[in-house]
Amino acid sequence: MEDFFNFVPDNYFLIVIVVVLSGFLRGFIGFGSGLLMIPILSYFYSPVFAMVFNIVIEIPATIYLTFIGVKKSNLKEITPMMITMMLSIPFGMIFLVSVDEQIIKTLMSSFLILFVILIGSGWRIKSSITSHVLTLGGFISGLMQGSTGMGGPPYVTVLLSKNDSDEVTRANILVITSGLVISAIISLYFFGLFTKNILLTGAITAPIYVFSTYLGTRFFNVSGNKYYRNSSLIALGIVGVATLIGVFIQN
Repeated sequence: MEDFFNFVPDNYFLIVIVVVLSGFLRGFIGFGSGLLMIPILSYFYSPVFAMVFNIVIEIPATIYLTFIGVKKSNLKEITPMMITMMLSIPFGMIFLVSVDEQIIKTLMSSFLILFVILIGSGWRIKSSITSHVLTLGGFISGLMQGSTGMGGPPYVTVLLSKNDSDEVTRANILVITSGLVISAIISLYFFGLFTKNILLTGAITAPIYVFSTYLGTRFFNVSGNKYYRNSSLIALGIVGVATLIGVFIQN
């Protein structure tokens, strides 16, 4: 039995804790699992491990959440953003496989802190959210997803600026995130970043993630929508600062 699970990384219990918290966050606000999971796992393992593992466990949750999101999303409006994002992810991934991992870790933490400040301050794009703005947001998100695994903040900032209801905004985010995961899977496979150990670790952990996602969705439906926009920003900010400090300590 010990040999059977020899693919499991050291400190697997830490991974489980991070997965539970990330899954709840994903179910609650529609995105954010990567914002929490990737900086932490990058610090303890590597950016590539964190990104691939995050995508692997996202697959079943994405299928589940896509059906929820499609019902209330504005597909026609967000399609340009999703297509542009999916096409630009491979270009960001070229950066990931070419640059030192310490630089990637620093960028991850810095981006996370920046967007927590932007969203937490209530900043919104002042101009009207046209298809051009949506397309640009998708392009930036794709580059960030490919290079750091954290493509959520740009498109979330744009969608929050549309001033739709929380339910519609969350549904749009769920659908966009599905496109992000699909494109990331294709890109990771193309660059040969999937490994047997990561795939197996993701496979045995995915059920925990799906259940945590379900709990987050239930919380949103019951009472969590009252706290939707800013409820998770403090936790994300702490993660960003802590991982950035960790990177500098390692250096």
